[in-house]
Amino acid sequence: MIVSGTLKKMNFGNIGDEYNVKPSYILELGASTLELNHSIGKYISLKYLNEIHCIKCGRKTNKSFGQGYCYPCFIAIPETEECVLKPELCRAHEGIARDMEFARKNCLVDHYVYLAWTGGLKVGVTRYHQIPIRWVDQGATLTVKICRTPNRYTAGLIEVELKKIFADKTAWQRMLTDLGEIPINLLTEKAKALEFINGKGYEYIPENDNLYRITYPIAQVASRVKSVNLDKENTVSGVLTGIKGQYMIFDTGRVINIRNHSGYSIEITIAH
Repeated sequence: MIVSGTLKKMNFGNIGDEYNVKPSYILELGASTLELNHSIGKYISLKYLNEIHCIKCGRKTNKSFGQGYCYPCFIAIPETEECVLKPELCRAHEGIARDMEFARKNCLVDHYVYLAWTGGLKVGVTRYHQIPIRWVDQGATLTVKICRTPNRYTAGLIEVELKKIFADKTAWQRMLTDLGEIPINLLTEKAKALEFINGKGYEYIPENDNLYRITYPIAQVASRVKSVNLDKENTVSGVLTGIKGQYMIFDTGRVINIRNHSGYSIEITIAH
Protein backbone atom coordinates (compact mmCIF):
# COMPACT_ATOMS: atom_id res chain seq x y z
CA MET A 1 0.00 0.00 0.00
CA ILE A 2 1.43 3.37 -1.06
CA VAL A 3 -0.26 6.71 -0.33
CA SER A 4 0.97 10.29 -0.41
CA GLY A 5 -0.20 13.67 0.82
CA THR A 6 0.42 16.41 3.37
CA LEU A 7 1.05 15.38 6.97
CA LYS A 8 -1.07 16.66 9.83
CA LYS A 9 -1.03 15.58 13.46
CA MET A 10 -2.42 12.15 14.19
CA ASN A 11 -6.00 12.03 15.42
CA PHE A 12 -7.49 9.17 17.40
CA GLY A 13 -10.67 7.54 18.50
CA ASN A 14 -11.01 6.33 22.08
CA ILE A 15 -11.78 2.61 22.11
CA GLY A 16 -11.68 2.60 25.91
CA ASP A 17 -13.79 4.75 28.22
CA GLU A 18 -13.61 8.14 29.94
CA TYR A 19 -11.19 7.06 32.66
CA ASN A 20 -9.37 4.32 30.75
CA VAL A 21 -8.42 5.87 27.43
CA LYS A 22 -7.18 3.64 24.62
CA PRO A 23 -6.32 5.69 21.53
CA SER A 24 -6.89 4.18 18.10
CA TYR A 25 -4.69 6.36 15.90
CA ILE A 26 -5.78 7.75 12.55
CA LEU A 27 -3.57 9.46 9.99
CA GLU A 28 -5.30 11.38 7.21
CA LEU A 29 -3.08 11.69 4.16
CA GLY A 30 -4.59 13.14 1.03
CA ALA A 31 -7.78 11.24 0.27
CA SER A 32 -6.64 8.27 2.34
CA THR A 33 -7.32 7.53 6.00
CA LEU A 34 -4.83 5.17 7.63
CA GLU A 35 -5.79 3.30 10.80
CA LEU A 36 -2.32 3.07 12.26
CA ASN A 37 -3.05 0.66 15.13
CA HIS A 38 -3.63 -2.00 12.48
CA SER A 39 -0.16 -1.30 11.04
CA ILE A 40 1.78 -2.16 14.20
CA GLY A 41 4.06 -5.07 13.41
CA LYS A 42 4.21 -4.10 9.73
CA TYR A 43 7.07 -2.57 7.78
CA ILE A 44 6.45 1.12 7.10
CA SER A 45 8.45 3.67 5.13
CA LEU A 46 7.89 7.44 5.26
CA LYS A 47 9.58 9.38 2.46
CA TYR A 48 9.74 13.19 2.44
CA LEU A 49 8.87 14.60 -1.02
CA ASN A 50 10.73 17.90 -0.42
CA GLU A 51 7.66 20.12 -0.26
CA ILE A 52 5.99 21.86 2.68
CA HIS A 53 2.50 23.35 2.50
CA CYS A 54 0.93 25.54 5.18
CA ILE A 55 -1.75 23.58 7.03
CA LYS A 56 -3.85 26.77 7.31
CA CYS A 57 -3.77 28.40 3.86
CA GLY A 58 -2.15 25.64 1.79
CA ARG A 59 0.56 27.80 0.24
CA LYS A 60 3.96 26.28 -0.42
CA THR A 61 6.62 27.40 2.03
CA ASN A 62 10.33 26.75 2.34
CA LYS A 63 10.11 26.40 6.11
CA SER A 64 7.44 25.38 8.59
CA PHE A 65 6.67 27.63 11.55
CA GLY A 66 4.77 26.64 14.70
CA GLN A 67 4.24 23.03 13.59
CA GLY A 68 2.91 23.48 10.09
CA TYR A 69 2.31 27.12 9.20
CA CYS A 70 3.81 29.50 6.67
CA TYR A 71 5.29 32.65 8.20
CA PRO A 72 2.40 35.02 7.27
CA CYS A 73 -0.09 32.67 8.94
CA PHE A 74 2.21 32.07 11.91
CA ILE A 75 2.30 35.76 12.82
CA ALA A 76 -1.40 36.44 12.19
CA ILE A 77 -3.72 33.52 12.97
CA PRO A 78 -5.25 32.88 16.42
CA GLU A 79 -3.99 29.29 16.50
CA THR A 80 -0.43 30.57 16.99
CA GLU A 81 -1.05 33.45 19.40
CA GLU A 82 1.46 33.66 22.25
CA CYS A 83 -0.98 32.33 24.83
CA VAL A 84 -1.03 28.96 23.06
CA LEU A 85 2.35 28.23 24.65
CA LYS A 86 2.07 30.65 27.57
CA PRO A 87 -1.53 30.76 28.84
CA GLU A 88 -0.61 33.39 31.44
CA LEU A 89 -0.11 35.89 28.58
CA CYS A 90 -3.69 35.52 27.33
CA ARG A 91 -5.57 38.85 27.16
CA ALA A 92 -8.87 37.63 25.77
CA HIS A 93 -10.52 38.37 29.13
CA GLU A 94 -9.58 42.02 28.47
CA GLY A 95 -11.14 41.89 25.01
CA ILE A 96 -7.74 41.67 23.30
CA ALA A 97 -6.99 38.83 20.88
CA ARG A 98 -6.12 38.25 17.24
CA ASP A 99 -9.62 36.89 16.72
CA MET A 100 -12.17 37.40 19.50
CA GLU A 101 -14.59 34.83 18.09
CA PHE A 102 -11.83 32.22 18.24
CA ALA A 103 -10.93 33.44 21.74
CA ARG A 104 -14.51 33.11 22.95
CA LYS A 105 -14.47 29.44 21.94
CA ASN A 106 -10.93 28.60 23.05
CA CYS A 107 -9.77 31.07 25.72
CA LEU A 108 -12.91 32.33 27.44
CA VAL A 109 -14.07 28.82 28.32
CA ASP A 110 -13.41 26.46 31.22
CA HIS A 111 -9.81 25.33 31.50
CA TYR A 112 -8.28 22.66 33.69
CA VAL A 113 -4.96 22.70 35.46
CA TYR A 114 -3.75 19.10 35.72
CA LEU A 115 -0.90 16.83 36.71
CA ALA A 116 0.31 14.19 34.28
CA TRP A 117 2.86 11.38 34.30
CA THR A 118 4.86 11.47 31.05
CA GLY A 119 7.90 9.56 32.22
CA GLY A 120 8.07 12.20 34.95
CA LEU A 121 5.52 14.37 36.73
CA LYS A 122 4.44 17.62 35.06
CA VAL A 123 1.81 20.32 35.48
CA GLY A 124 -0.20 21.52 32.52
CA VAL A 125 -3.21 23.45 31.27
CA THR A 126 -5.88 22.42 28.79
CA ARG A 127 -9.25 23.59 27.51
CA TYR A 128 -12.18 21.44 28.64
CA HIS A 129 -12.89 20.28 25.08
CA GLN A 130 -9.28 19.12 24.62
CA ILE A 131 -9.61 16.29 27.15
CA PRO A 132 -8.25 13.67 26.63
CA ILE A 133 -6.68 14.92 23.35
CA ARG A 134 -4.09 17.08 25.10
CA TRP A 135 -3.03 14.25 27.39
CA VAL A 136 -2.71 11.71 24.58
CA ASP A 137 -0.71 14.15 22.42
CA GLN A 138 1.74 14.57 25.31
CA GLY A 139 2.13 10.84 25.82
CA ALA A 140 0.73 10.93 29.36
CA THR A 141 -0.11 7.57 30.94
CA LEU A 142 -1.81 8.84 34.11
CA THR A 143 -3.43 12.22 34.78
CA VAL A 144 -5.53 13.98 37.38
CA LYS A 145 -7.32 17.32 37.19
CA ILE A 146 -6.27 19.71 39.94
CA CYS A 147 -8.85 22.44 39.41
CA ARG A 148 -11.15 24.15 36.93
CA THR A 149 -10.82 27.84 36.02
CA PRO A 150 -13.11 30.18 34.06
CA ASN A 151 -10.60 31.08 31.34
CA ARG A 152 -7.15 30.42 29.92
CA TYR A 153 -5.48 33.37 31.64
CA THR A 154 -6.43 32.24 35.13
CA ALA A 155 -5.33 28.68 34.42
CA GLY A 156 -2.02 30.06 33.17
CA LEU A 157 -1.46 32.04 36.37
CA ILE A 158 -2.05 28.93 38.47
CA GLU A 159 0.26 26.88 36.25
CA VAL A 160 3.01 29.49 36.67
CA GLU A 161 2.57 29.31 40.44
CA LEU A 162 2.68 25.51 40.44
CA LYS A 163 5.82 25.51 38.29
CA LYS A 164 7.58 26.54 41.49
CA ILE A 165 7.08 22.98 42.79
CA PHE A 166 6.41 20.92 39.62
CA ALA A 167 8.06 20.59 36.22
CA ASP A 168 6.07 21.76 33.20
CA LYS A 169 7.97 20.06 30.39
CA THR A 170 7.85 16.54 28.95
CA ALA A 171 11.19 14.81 28.37
CA TRP A 172 10.25 12.98 25.17
CA GLN A 173 12.97 10.34 25.47
CA ARG A 174 11.83 9.39 28.97
CA MET A 175 8.22 9.45 27.85
CA LEU A 176 8.87 7.01 25.00
CA THR A 177 11.04 4.60 27.02
CA ASP A 178 8.88 4.69 30.15
CA LEU A 179 7.96 1.17 31.27
CA GLY A 180 4.74 2.26 32.95
CA GLU A 181 5.89 2.13 36.56
CA ILE A 182 4.72 5.30 38.31
CA PRO A 183 6.70 5.80 41.55
CA ILE A 184 4.47 8.53 42.99
CA ASN A 185 0.86 8.93 44.03
CA LEU A 186 -0.81 11.52 41.79
CA LEU A 187 -3.61 12.13 44.28
CA THR A 188 -1.05 12.98 46.95
CA GLU A 189 0.66 15.34 44.52
CA LYS A 190 -2.68 16.90 43.63
CA ALA A 191 -3.33 17.59 47.31
CA LYS A 192 0.07 19.29 47.53
CA ALA A 193 -0.82 21.43 44.53
CA LEU A 194 -4.14 22.57 46.01
CA GLU A 195 -2.48 23.34 49.32
CA PHE A 196 0.19 25.38 47.53
CA ILE A 197 -2.28 27.63 45.67
CA ASN A 198 -4.80 27.90 48.52
CA GLY A 199 -5.36 31.45 49.75
CA LYS A 200 -3.36 33.12 46.98
CA GLY A 201 -6.33 34.81 45.34
CA TYR A 202 -6.79 32.61 42.28
CA GLU A 203 -10.27 31.89 40.95
CA TYR A 204 -10.73 28.13 40.68
CA ILE A 205 -12.84 25.17 41.71
CA PRO A 206 -11.02 22.04 42.99
CA GLU A 207 -11.71 18.90 40.96
CA ASN A 208 -12.68 15.42 42.12
CA ASP A 209 -10.01 12.78 42.70
CA ASN A 210 -10.55 10.97 39.41
CA LEU A 211 -7.55 9.35 37.76
CA TYR A 212 -7.37 9.01 33.99
CA ARG A 213 -5.25 6.17 32.62
CA ILE A 214 -4.08 6.07 29.02
CA THR A 215 -2.90 2.86 27.34
CA TYR A 216 -1.08 3.23 24.03
CA PRO A 217 -0.78 0.72 21.18
CA ILE A 218 2.79 -0.41 21.84
CA ALA A 219 3.98 -3.92 21.07
CA GLN A 220 7.46 -3.37 22.47
CA VAL A 221 8.85 -0.52 24.59
CA ALA A 222 12.13 0.80 23.15
CA SER A 223 15.12 0.95 25.48
CA ARG A 224 16.71 3.80 23.51
CA VAL A 225 15.22 6.18 20.96
CA LYS A 226 16.54 8.61 18.38
CA SER A 227 14.35 11.22 16.73
CA VAL A 228 14.22 11.65 12.96
CA ASN A 229 14.16 15.11 11.36
CA LEU A 230 12.95 14.93 7.76
CA ASP A 231 14.85 18.13 6.93
CA LYS A 232 18.08 16.20 7.53
CA GLU A 233 17.15 12.75 6.24
CA ASN A 234 14.26 12.27 3.87
CA THR A 235 13.28 8.71 4.76
CA VAL A 236 12.51 6.80 7.94
CA SER A 237 11.54 3.16 7.80
CA GLY A 238 11.28 -0.03 9.81
CA VAL A 239 8.75 -2.22 11.55
CA LEU A 240 6.25 -0.07 13.45
CA THR A 241 6.37 -1.25 17.07
CA GLY A 242 4.17 1.37 18.67
CA ILE A 243 2.60 4.81 18.77
CA LYS A 244 2.68 7.14 21.76
CA GLY A 245 1.85 10.81 21.91
CA GLN A 246 2.51 12.07 18.39
CA TYR A 247 5.41 9.65 17.86
CA MET A 248 5.58 6.64 15.58
CA ILE A 249 8.14 4.19 17.00
CA PHE A 250 10.16 1.76 14.87
CA ASP A 251 12.04 -1.43 15.73
CA THR A 252 15.30 0.35 14.89
CA GLY A 253 14.83 2.72 17.83
CA ARG A 254 14.12 5.56 15.42
CA VAL A 255 11.05 7.65 16.15
CA ILE A 256 9.32 10.45 14.27
CA ASN A 257 7.15 13.17 15.75
CA ILE A 258 4.32 13.49 13.24
CA ARG A 259 2.99 16.78 14.59
CA ASN A 260 6.42 18.40 14.25
CA HIS A 261 6.28 17.55 10.53
CA SER A 262 2.80 18.94 9.89
CA GLY A 263 2.64 20.37 6.39
CA TYR A 264 5.35 18.10 4.98
CA SER A 265 4.47 16.24 1.77
CA ILE A 266 5.29 12.58 2.24
CA GLU A 267 4.80 9.18 0.67
CA ILE A 268 3.98 6.30 3.00
CA THR A 269 4.53 2.68 2.08
CA ILE A 270 2.96 0.01 4.29
CA ALA A 271 3.87 -3.61 3.61
CA HIS A 272 1.06 -6.18 3.74
